Amino acid sequence: MVIKRKVYDKLLKWKNSDRGESALLVEGASRVGKSFIIERFAEREYRSYILIDFSVAP
Repeated sequence: MVIKRKVYDKLLKWKNSDRGESALLVEGASRVGKSFIIERFAEREYRSYILIDFSVAP
């Protein structure tokens, strides 16, 4: 899907330019695929990752 690719490309740009110096906060409307694309990005681009879902963790 084109939108997911654009988002993925932006995430790659953030990863390559930031070099781990800041965290990433993803905000947006419900049920648009934020968690999906972030988890796929983390699985593909990092050896390990931590996912904090504030809808589950108070």
